[in-house]
Amino acid sequence: MKSKFLLWINEIDGRFREMVLLVKEWAKAHDINDPKNGTLNSYSLSLLVIFHFQTCQPAILPPLRYLYPGNLVDDLRGVRAVAERHIAEVCTNNIARFKSDRSRLPNRSSLSELFVSFIAKFCDINLKAHELGICPFTGQWEYLSSNTRWLLKNKALFIVDPFEQESNTARTVSLNNLTKISEAFVTTHRKLVSGNQTRNSLLATLARPHILPFNTNGAVNYSRYNGLPNLTHRAGNSPQMQHHYRAGSSGSSQMQHHYQAGNSPQTQTHHQYLPVSSSQMQAQYGYPRRPTPQGQHQFQNRRQSPSFQLQMQSQHPGQGQRKWTPRP
Repeated sequence: MKSKFLLWINEIDGRFREMVLLVKEWAKAHDINDPKNGTLNSYSLSLLVIFHFQTCQPAILPPLRYLYPGNLVDDLRGVRAVAERHIAEVCTNNIARFKSDRSRLPNRSSLSELFVSFIAKFCDINLKAHELGICPFTGQWEYLSSNTRWLLKNKALFIVDPFEQESNTARTVSLNNLTKISEAFVTTHRKLVSGNQTRNSLLATLARPHILPFNTNGAVNYSRYNGLPNLTHRAGNSPQMQHHYRAGSSGSSQMQHHYQAGNSPQTQTHHQYLPVSSSQMQAQYGYPRRPTPQGQHQFQNRRQSPSFQLQMQSQHPGQGQRKWTPRP
């Protein structure tokens, strides 16, 4: 159900999904997206992006209590199908109301500008964490002393789960790793605002080596976002990056050429990957996709198998039937 909420939040602004993909890849490049070893999990990173979109100026997202004021875990008790239908209706109406609010100032920041301000916002996260918690439910920093249950569950960092307000999604973060996380923010921000960085050094700061968008000639492909490398395309196609986005689409022109839309609460349509022609593959990656010799050999073996022959005979009776004999 939390994954559906993230999809519904993306309906408000398609930059949310692209920002999450970019932040996750950046976190993996700095080795701070590994909860088993005491750093941030992917859900916490998504909540950091939500919090940034709530606190930037002008705000892109509202406090999540305006989308759904209840506690998701409590409200899902009972008949789950009925509860989910009610939650979807409430969120649909509140999202439509928020999007139709003409008094709301539009935020026209590019993805690169949002990413730089995101990094800058959390550079001192280790200094704030001992008394403040990050609360996407209210859309602001909250004093931990204001809630005794938060104090009991506080570790090195407290990120309030907006759908289970007493839970800390960053409970696996250790004190030493909080310093490591803060250093990743500081180091990245220093490089992003520095005027003497090369493109390759910036790329190494944003993504792991096998994600870097180099083509066959060694050139770097950049997106339309003010010089920010187009990393969201490659990162978003990996199974790991699709953890919270198993349905719907981003709503942006860059991502919709790979995914068919359909992520509203009314129509939950799963991704369908669109076919890519050889000419498109050659234009995008520098080479056409051709079958390998090993793949051709496996296909020939399959055509000669008994099950394949019987299947073809049942589908096309009397047309080219041949008795199958095992190969020597």
